[in-house]
Amino acid sequence: MSIEAKLQSEIVKWLRHKGCYVIKTKPGVGVPVGCPDILFMIEGFWGGIETKRSKSAPFQPLQKETLKKLDAWSWAKRVDPSNWDIIKEELEIIL
Repeated sequence: MSIEAKLQSEIVKWLRHKGCYVIKTKPGVGVPVGCPDILFMIEGFWGGIETKRSKSAPFQPLQKETLKKLDAWSWAKRVDPSNWDIIKEELEIIL
């Protein structure tokens, strides 16, 4: 399992433990280009997470723009192993 896949699995488990409804997306038919890897919802709040294997991993086309738009609407972030603990702390306050 890749670093990114392990991180995604950890995030999904953590969000579900917090009571969130979680959708793990995969590129393909019906999924818009640039869609975050993880979408989650809990009463009155929703968010999106784009996971990357490292801090320096590049965005794919439209990912950066999509995250910016979704973050303006609710909450969306880029997460890699180096910032997951910081993001988790932020989500602890929100959730």
